[in-house]
Amino acid sequence: MAEMDEMARGAFQEAGNIGMGHLATSLSKMVNRDVKIDIPVVEMLTLDEIIEKSNEEGKNKSVVGIHLHITGDVSGGTLILLPKFSALSFSDLLMKKSIGTTNKIEEQQVKKLREMGVNLCSAYMRVVNEFLGIHLNIGDPSMEVNMEGVGDFIKQEIGQVADQFIVVKGECLIPSTNSRNEFNMLFEPGATDIIMAAIMKKMMG
Repeated sequence: MAEMDEMARGAFQEAGNIGMGHLATSLSKMVNRDVKIDIPVVEMLTLDEIIEKSNEEGKNKSVVGIHLHITGDVSGGTLILLPKFSALSFSDLLMKKSIGTTNKIEEQQVKKLREMGVNLCSAYMRVVNEFLGIHLNIGDPSMEVNMEGVGDFIKQEIGQVADQFIVVKGECLIPSTNSRNEFNMLFEPGATDIIMAAIMKKMMG
């Protein structure tokens, strides 16, 4: 599997930093809570590795997946993964209920989580477009709720795009509820040249 050089990795990480900052601001407004973010991690991963990470056993197992296709100057997608506790607590926050009220994901919760996914992706992509000076569009959201994990959903949604991806992974945390939201920006490997050219153009004014 191809590796990224440090310059390319730094370019993707800088875009991820800016995107996650705006995503966190958007999420904070939605749930009316303080939101903290981790420094994004940039990796080259195969489709199987992405699925394996989402299917980790225990409390970190992803049971809700929200995916939006990305088209435009590069192809890829966004993938939001939520473990069970976080999916339930985000549902409560979005519906302005006390944490612990929701104990299962039903149609009303699905609607709210899908809206959250679209809003977060839009906030992220808008600032990345502005920063890089490129044109990226997001498609309609697909969503899977499966208490056994969302590996099959991921394979179905992004397997047709490529078999390996540049993954820019960030995580949002709401300290008051310990709710976590993993946001993955997935680029096809061919995006490297386009992203690097955009970064160099910006640096040179």
